[in-house]
Amino acid sequence: MSFLKKIIILSLLMLLGCQTLTTTPVEIMLSPEVTYTGKGAGAGIALMSAMGPSGIAIGAAIDVGIGKKIQATINYQNLESRFTSLIIQHNTLQLQNKKIQLLKINKLKFQSVSGEKDPTAVIIDGSITFINGEIYVFENTKTENNTSRPLEKLKTKNHVTDELIISTLNDYLSKI
Repeated sequence: MSFLKKIIILSLLMLLGCQTLTTTPVEIMLSPEVTYTGKGAGAGIALMSAMGPSGIAIGAAIDVGIGKKIQATINYQNLESRFTSLIIQHNTLQLQNKKIQLLKINKLKFQSVSGEKDPTAVIIDGSITFINGEIYVFENTKTENNTSRPLEKLKTKNHVTDELIISTLNDYLSKI
């Protein structure tokens, strides 16, 4: 076989092979809404006995403040990029009708869990829309891995917060 024929055959194989690999466009909608529930709720009840109803308001304000500190550490551009990578990886392993087209995150809810160093988990409220139009909604879904991080690190180190969110989403995707 001549050199020119080999090049033509290889070119055709590459062109035809690449045309069969279709990628599903992925859209990510990430709301900046972040809440925290934990220390303030317990403190509010304790403060209520000393201060009355305003004690509960102070406890709620503590949680809102902690939630804002956690929100400040989130790198939304990094999350969006990592979410897109996770979904593309997920889509390569799925049948055509089970490929994800849209990931919509409505709220990130951080919650204190029992343990040492104030472990905190994240619950992601949102939905996934598949290419066939089917919608999978997840709200208040607990992770099976009980993935958590120390609260102090979540309030001060953005990579820790991002990794917790990503590992939680990855756990959700594994259930689909």
